[in-house]
Amino acid sequence: MPTLRLSPGAILALLLLVVGFPTPVLSAESGPGSPSEAAAPPAEATQPEAAPMPGSAQAPAESSPSPPGGTPEGTQEGEPAAAPPSGAAPEAPTSGPEAPPAAATPETAPPITIPQGPLPGGELPAGLGPVLGEVDVSGATPYETVVPAEEPVGVLGPEMSVMETPRTVQVVNKEEIQTINAQSVNDLAAFVPGINPTQMTGSPVSEPVIRGLPGTAYRNGMLVGFSQSAQWGPLMNMNAYDNLDVVTGPVSIVFGPQEMAGGFANEVTKQPYFDKFRGTASYTGGMYDTNFWNIDIGGPIIKDKLAYRADYFGQDGYAPYNYYDGAYLQRQCALFALSAKPYDNLSIDFNTEFDVNHLNTVAGLNRPDQALISDGLYQTGSLVGWYGPPGVLHPGLGTAPPGAGYAMDWGPQEPISRRSNLFANSENSTQQLYYVAQAIETLKIDDNLSLVNNSMFEYFSTYIDQAIPSTFWAELPAGYDFDDRLEIRASFDTPIGKSKKPATAFDQTAEEETSTWKFHHAIDAGLEFRFFSDTEYSGAWHSPINIWNMTQPLTSRDYSPLIPYSTAISAPYSNPYLTDIPVPGYPGAYYNVFNYLSTSDTFYELSPFYQHKLDFTDQWSLLLSARMNAYFIQASPPPGTPSDLSAIAPSLGLPSLTPTSMSMVQPEVSISPSYKPFPWMTNYFTFFYGQTTLLSQFGSFAPSYPSSYYHQNNFLYELGTKLNLLHDRLFLGFSAYMQSGYIPAQVIPGGPIATAQADISGIQLNGSYQPNRNFWLNFGYAYIAAQEQWAGLSQGPLAEQPYSTSVARQYSLPVDPMLNMAAANYQFIGFPTNYGNLMATYKLDNGFGISLWGITESGNYIFYTYSTRIPTWYTLNARIFYAAKRWEASLYIYNVTNEQYWLPGAPGFSNARYLNYDYIVAQLPFWIQGTVQINF
Repeated sequence: MPTLRLSPGAILALLLLVVGFPTPVLSAESGPGSPSEAAAPPAEATQPEAAPMPGSAQAPAESSPSPPGGTPEGTQEGEPAAAPPSGAAPEAPTSGPEAPPAAATPETAPPITIPQGPLPGGELPAGLGPVLGEVDVSGATPYETVVPAEEPVGVLGPEMSVMETPRTVQVVNKEEIQTINAQSVNDLAAFVPGINPTQMTGSPVSEPVIRGLPGTAYRNGMLVGFSQSAQWGPLMNMNAYDNLDVVTGPVSIVFGPQEMAGGFANEVTKQPYFDKFRGTASYTGGMYDTNFWNIDIGGPIIKDKLAYRADYFGQDGYAPYNYYDGAYLQRQCALFALSAKPYDNLSIDFNTEFDVNHLNTVAGLNRPDQALISDGLYQTGSLVGWYGPPGVLHPGLGTAPPGAGYAMDWGPQEPISRRSNLFANSENSTQQLYYVAQAIETLKIDDNLSLVNNSMFEYFSTYIDQAIPSTFWAELPAGYDFDDRLEIRASFDTPIGKSKKPATAFDQTAEEETSTWKFHHAIDAGLEFRFFSDTEYSGAWHSPINIWNMTQPLTSRDYSPLIPYSTAISAPYSNPYLTDIPVPGYPGAYYNVFNYLSTSDTFYELSPFYQHKLDFTDQWSLLLSARMNAYFIQASPPPGTPSDLSAIAPSLGLPSLTPTSMSMVQPEVSISPSYKPFPWMTNYFTFFYGQTTLLSQFGSFAPSYPSSYYHQNNFLYELGTKLNLLHDRLFLGFSAYMQSGYIPAQVIPGGPIATAQADISGIQLNGSYQPNRNFWLNFGYAYIAAQEQWAGLSQGPLAEQPYSTSVARQYSLPVDPMLNMAAANYQFIGFPTNYGNLMATYKLDNGFGISLWGITESGNYIFYTYSTRIPTWYTLNARIFYAAKRWEASLYIYNVTNEQYWLPGAPGFSNARYLNYDYIVAQLPFWIQGTVQINF
């Protein structure tokens, strides 16, 4: 096979560009996280001397399950072949005489002698073949280990095992995704403690909420754009992934930042098959009109040169939507991937996806109070009128200015259906069109040096109509995001100390006598460029949800009246930025400006980065990372914004709304020392510092951002221990951490700027146990204490309604006055402090099996008054399945015990938390769905 080569001068120049160390000499280091690795040739073509990382998606035969009647050499029957921990020598027997070699049988490989040193061209030594015969992967579900200790992950850039990675990592593989039939980001709570499932006051939830903060999404290491506070962006297509790598804490420095994050999820997309054609076709149906299907095929196009993968997912109904009145989910998603290997040292991996989503979201009930949560009793009552300062009542339907509120005529408390949904009107809907294309090129220059270029283009368009009854719209006519990262990855040794006598390649004795100490270096350095452009509309500012009585149907006239310019500049409003402006090209939709959400924006980002992993010994190592994000921003009010608003603002004591032209730099740095006292234990400490910025509605920048919004400091201190026990059968990870950062709060248009610090601390446990191929167990626990730091600021957090509806009735207080709380420190609201998850699967040899998984969260107060509380809840779920060679069938049973529980409007530090006394969602009772799958 031809090989693409560079001249010696070019290689030297690239080396000098990275560091000034002596010429590198070390074994090859594969490209981290490259999808081409997941699409490796079949095990028969793999050289056994280079042991693969256990649990990889395309593992060679040595790590595959033993066929019935035979086991790999050195393993017990029914167990995966255990590889030694990364960097550790194979274990020597502790007692007893050396066992004689096993006799050759059809089930076990004969003894072999491996020649010293590598052979040219990657050839296998004579007589050396796979330990096991070929495993037929086209039949029943293949054996995937869930113990992640030596699983190679590239969540920090260059690929390292989970044991070596100095962060808390949870690898969610394909089998685990299938175990629960995961379809949304909320389903990740079954795998990772500290994830907050949420309906986010009816917003499309595009990213997981981790530790009460948004969790940033990446696609094969590249930032997925168009989201803010885990909302508004394109829905995840869980059927497009081979696995998801979830990390808690700030984002990877190599991947780059988005906003203050409680963690991140790296989507590893499905990769082509080079060995042979294979595929699956499945259909899922169930209660509440659950109805979706998937076709997944792939295979070689040119043997060992070119392969493809194609996946189509369609959906016309899903219980977590259809259970609620008026809610639905319809999806059409197509993924196509190509992998090419034109040269031995060059691989090209391409994937593209096109998604069309049409949905009406779940907002649940309004007027949450303790009677509703505990007894299912809803506070009835009708609108009397709205207040204008200083407390003047205007009868009938109107829009109250900020700080005033609405008068109610309260009725009795009555039972209400848990399926009730504020957005049940047919006018409400969300439409999304999302396209992404990604190409990853990996050039291996030599065994110690490689170039990786990762580029991704995204297009996103969405229209969100939630007019009834929240008077809210959000539009993104077209958004474009292009991101390219070029990396140089080098590995080498630096000898420390002097030899007693010159050592030659033929004098092995001299090498042994010198005992030279070597530092091992692994470097990842490069430059990332990003271009983003879009136009965003968001409004309106007034959403008095609690004025509506949900025991009566809501009509197309049930929304807060719009505020024209002439009204906005007059008393009692006196704020031109409260004007509801028609969105060009979207009849019936309106927006506001100076709300830090609406914008017409273009920005460029240029980010050099450097990461250096230094192994001092087999026990001590240090990971150093640094990045500098330079932004060049042009932002202005979106087209359609009247110039009168900004012109009259100073006369009313408000700042002018002007276009922004700004450049700024945000630093990031991380330091992580690690210590391995034993091959099965890793201790680490991680310090992270970085700056993030406030984001507009769809992840961009809005005009009139103050300088402080561009430089929000984030810190992490994390101390952890990872244990790989029982010969790779049991993994335990412990961590304790303190994290802090800023997320600007929701503001009234043109109102005071509000940013507050969040302090989060806690402990976390992750564990996996798999004694054999028939049984595996995952478990996790997290304790999290989090606080908003408003003490000493000019104002506290914004509250649509600062007390429960029962309090408003008892003291004749207005509902939805929209005002700021007192400036004090507040514990996170809608946020449990204790989280637990447990998942277990047992599979019989005849193909039958059962999976059980449970999730629990402790009780939490839904608002800053700390008087209305959601009690502790849990769900127990099950899957009963049968897997044969050519087909599979699964029955999924959710909420087996029919637990009646609630989730708050928005959890933790989410922007929408200010509406938590206006929204609450009753969660699904017992429900089932079934899946039939054909394998070919």
